[in-house]
Amino acid sequence: MTATRTQNSAIDHQLILELKIDASGNVTRKQSKLGRKDTLEGKLLAQIYPGIQVARVSVPHELTSYEQSVVENRMAKLIYDEVEYKLVGASGSAKDGKFYFVDQKHAKQIAERFQHWPEAAIVYFAILVSDCKLMIEEPDLNIVVVKDHVLGTNDCRGWVRESLYRKLKIGTNRFCQFRMAFDTREPKQAKGALKAMSDRVADRLGVDVILPESACKPALKGGERFFPQLGTSGRLYEGPAILGIKEVSRESEFGSSYTLVEHASEESLQLEIMPRMIEQIRKVRKAWDEGDYGALLELLGKSEVATFEDDASFDPETLEQDSPASEGWEPAEAVLLADKFGHSIRFPYVANQINRKLARWAFRTCTGGGFRLPSFALADDGILIEYRGKILSASDWIPEHTAITSLTAEKGLCIRYPIRMQEDLLPVRHLSNDELVPMMKQALGLPELDDSLVRYVLERQLRMQGTYILHSETASKNGGDFDFDTICVMPSDRFPKFIAGRIAYGEKYQQEKTKLPKAKSPWWNVYLVAMKARGNRIGQITDLKTSCLAAGRPDLAYRLVKQLQNALDALKHKVEVDEAEVGGVRKEVSPAPWLKYKRERRISDLPPHLEVADTDKVGRLYNVGRKELGFLPRELDGGFDEKTSIEDFRGLFTGEVVKKEMFEECQLVNSIYADVASKIVQREDELKLQLKTAQSHWEAVRQSEDKEQRRAAVLARNKAQTALWEHEQEAKDQFHSLHLFMHYWAQGKEENRPAWVQAMGTVVTGGTGSGAVLFQSFSQEIVDALAELTGGQRVRVRLPKIINGHVRFDHEQRAWLVERIVNPEGPDGEKKVFLFHYKGKRNLVFENTSDPAVTENS
Repeated sequence: MTATRTQNSAIDHQLILELKIDASGNVTRKQSKLGRKDTLEGKLLAQIYPGIQVARVSVPHELTSYEQSVVENRMAKLIYDEVEYKLVGASGSAKDGKFYFVDQKHAKQIAERFQHWPEAAIVYFAILVSDCKLMIEEPDLNIVVVKDHVLGTNDCRGWVRESLYRKLKIGTNRFCQFRMAFDTREPKQAKGALKAMSDRVADRLGVDVILPESACKPALKGGERFFPQLGTSGRLYEGPAILGIKEVSRESEFGSSYTLVEHASEESLQLEIMPRMIEQIRKVRKAWDEGDYGALLELLGKSEVATFEDDASFDPETLEQDSPASEGWEPAEAVLLADKFGHSIRFPYVANQINRKLARWAFRTCTGGGFRLPSFALADDGILIEYRGKILSASDWIPEHTAITSLTAEKGLCIRYPIRMQEDLLPVRHLSNDELVPMMKQALGLPELDDSLVRYVLERQLRMQGTYILHSETASKNGGDFDFDTICVMPSDRFPKFIAGRIAYGEKYQQEKTKLPKAKSPWWNVYLVAMKARGNRIGQITDLKTSCLAAGRPDLAYRLVKQLQNALDALKHKVEVDEAEVGGVRKEVSPAPWLKYKRERRISDLPPHLEVADTDKVGRLYNVGRKELGFLPRELDGGFDEKTSIEDFRGLFTGEVVKKEMFEECQLVNSIYADVASKIVQREDELKLQLKTAQSHWEAVRQSEDKEQRRAAVLARNKAQTALWEHEQEAKDQFHSLHLFMHYWAQGKEENRPAWVQAMGTVVTGGTGSGAVLFQSFSQEIVDALAELTGGQRVRVRLPKIINGHVRFDHEQRAWLVERIVNPEGPDGEKKVFLFHYKGKRNLVFENTSDPAVTENS
């Protein structure tokens, strides 16, 4: 009997408390995030520890020694709202200075889960807070852990019986990224990827799940024993387990990038990349000139077509979606498709959004070539079958430098990011079934294997949808393993010259194969370990490496390979980035001139020409592409004469009876949005000015002989840089939450909804803003109205993944997120979560101090 996750569980939907510790040790509450992935829904943590209280705490980056001691001390004794919280781990956001704390009662249990090992908790706590799309809780599973490659396993890749796949409603020809919690006596967790094994195999082995040791984090303790039915040694665990599926393999694409193009041969650059770029740019210009917005948006790419350098700064008006694969269009895109006459391109909100989208596209295209590459989940060649009563398996049996793929090209370059060097672009040959089948029979020792069983293995275990299969030794050459790493492939039938150039380049750098020791500190140093996890040098070193190649200094780029790997390994292993080495390289090269424009928000801010070196392949590509693109019409540039006033769109919604209290509530919501947005933008402007001043001072004194003056100037500059970066990251979260707040508010307006739409439309079009509030609250209604009035397409607006709730204001202008709790045995209830108290212009308070008698639950 399977206990499936309860969708309406109050535990699942508990918000993660957002707190901030400043350099003085003061603790304040930040605006709560409202998206599904910012609650405990879909996370192992909520299933394992019902009632757990969780806080995500942000700490500053640039601190003096004294300030760091103050912050660490506050982290060690963090009390908020009469609850004492303890640090238990982090996720990928550790580099951003964000860490997870839980109530003291549960903190001890989690410390035990991670063997009182701080580094393991900081790295692997993410297993417990990963956002799983599917989850089942099984009361009685048999889980065996074996050494890697035993029973057809591989690095971080295991097996699960087909019937569990079917319970999760996943096709058995899919590769799955999983998270798992098991063993109630000595709690454990695992992460990685799974293939489906037949129930016949599972029944004969007497197990439901087979995991390799590498999937268990941290590594398991205790001895193994031999299991006759398995024919091998391992560790067997029987009892309840929770299995979450984070991702399922699918066909996808990634956009090209400058860190790939910089490795192109001159012949490939001229004959393969530039022509494709020019063709794409001409198609975009044609679509723009003809007002064919459907074709334009198709060329610009919907949100799921991403690049690996996709680190643009926050967009103050775009609602970030929880899933890039979610259905529908972003509001501005949907409006363009719905408006057959094209008037909406001059609506300020729409113009701003399309300008930002075009600016991002233009930079990527002019520096990356504008082509797309097929993307896959990296998988292994493991086989596990039953044949005539015997269990047969194989692992790492295909030749190195070959691959199993759905691509028809004979060869390909397997690309995994970040690209450290040209040697990371792995040339591989694609295997056909004619050569694959006899290899497989030989690996299993069964030349007489039935054709039906061959077809089964090919479909279910080798040619799985959306996968690219390599030998583990080949995958490791660019750092890949089989825990659902995403790679892309440059196929030989499209880029023969690029691949030929890579093969001719050869292997000029030999990566040292050393077994790095694991970092392991005592648990009382968990706060120090956390503070060391802050900061992300990967992007900085990657861009410095790019500048070296642009300057024609591959020798300097190779010096950074080890430092980039150290940045990737720093938390797990006892390695650190050699700052002296990185600083020495930085002194010898200037930044590539085009790098500073990758975060521009307007296409007109991308310069028409840059002075670049002949060795700068990406810079030369930029100049060709930017000239071809030219300057698109002025409708997309702020301040043009023909820009339509938002008042011109008031007539979209008419004929409804709007009550005074409806109008006043819409005014309140519009004021909150405007106040918060303007405060964020104003703060950004202030920080940019401070950085400019600090940078100017540093430039003025950097040649001074006064070391103290230089040190003070560089510290001030670094602090200003960090403050701006931290604000940009926080602004992303704030706008994301603000837009979700708008969505929750509008979601609750079910009764007389057309009148609410008209009321908000009247309020917004009577102002002077961009109109973002209307699009973030009633975007589908705008699309439907424009489609009906103009005869355009009635398309679906992409919606965020949220809980079933709505925003309600009380008489003190406090905002509450109200969630309906289904009660099968009686009247439904409500769960109320306090969001903020609006006290007038630019003053939102996130602590509920007005009425202590009001509780969060009713």
